[in-house]
Amino acid sequence: MIQDINTHKLDIVYDGKAILEESDLIVAFSEKDVYMKKQQEGEAEQFLVCSDILPVEYRQEAMERYRKAAVYLLRLDGKRLFLLPDRYLKDAWQSQKRNINIFREKTEENRAMHFAMITAWHLYQWYEETKFCGACGVRLRHGKEERTMVCPICGNTIYPRIYPAVIVGVYDGSRILLTKMSPSAQYYALVSGYCEAGETLEETARREVMEETGLSIGPLTYYKSQPWAASQSVLSGYFARLEGSADIHIDGKELCEARWVEREELEGCYSDSGISLTA
Repeated sequence: MIQDINTHKLDIVYDGKAILEESDLIVAFSEKDVYMKKQQEGEAEQFLVCSDILPVEYRQEAMERYRKAAVYLLRLDGKRLFLLPDRYLKDAWQSQKRNINIFREKTEENRAMHFAMITAWHLYQWYEETKFCGACGVRLRHGKEERTMVCPICGNTIYPRIYPAVIVGVYDGSRILLTKMSPSAQYYALVSGYCEAGETLEETARREVMEETGLSIGPLTYYKSQPWAASQSVLSGYFARLEGSADIHIDGKELCEARWVEREELEGCYSDSGISLTA
């Protein structure tokens, strides 16, 4: 999966006292595009370093501006990564804009960098959506001790948004239940969905399978979890044996197709990139 980065270390603990330096890594986003270091043919993606974009003539003045605007995000293998507004990177000659979906590409040698980048995008989305207090409307400030946005008037404190969700591999003997949300989807996927208020993960799994396919399942076996920045969620993955009738009745609002697939038929049904929990 995307977060399986072997010997690399991603440290997301917030450091409110971190001050941007010329040697630090930087990133900027514009909706679903990311600004990265310009690549030569055959080179892997890299984050820009702050010194890559500094103008020669006004270096000190530029650094002061960058420091005021920079937001600390994380460390990758000890190197600090900061978020900058896209206006600082979009015209830099060393900068290159890429669609955020590059993290879905199959890659082993650069998976750690991809995971850091998509985690940075998750935080960027949250910062973009969390600028004003929902209680009193005042502009929020960055928390000093932990990663929060804080209202200076009423004290409302907001943490990064993470939606809990489940994904379920429902099986019946040697076959597994696969679904498609739309006819244009390239691959099949497993049943998945978000938790509702007052609901356990296990209850969510049973409800989603029933709502989407009309099937009942037996005891759940936990598999593993996955942070999924594309939807600002964390997925809990389960396997469950079919219990009762195998007749599928899809909910046309959420799915366009659901079917049982035998083990020998699986090839070509799903992406083999290993990036997602479904795969």
